[in-house]
Amino acid sequence: MPVKVLIERHVKEGKEADLVELLKKLRAELSTQPGYVSGELLQNLDDRSTIFAVSTWLSVPQWKCWQNNPKRLEIISQIELLLTEPPKVTI
Repeated sequence: MPVKVLIERHVKEGKEADLVELLKKLRAELSTQPGYVSGELLQNLDDRSTIFAVSTWLSVPQWKCWQNNPKRLEIISQIELLLTEPPKVTI
């Protein structure tokens, strides 16, 4: 059964565009990732510093494989520099 992964990130003021660019780079890597179905980015209208990434996966093990992918981890390390707190991941 497919699963949804929701990642909530809080970005430093003025760094929203930088975060979106890195998230787009991350999404580009997903095109070859087994089990990836779709994804989208959402921004909170009341708090522009809150950005959500929602992705759909065929299974939890396929998501976990991507979660530990070295290419992902490299981009995530750049993303973390832009955040005010650790991201919240909900599966």
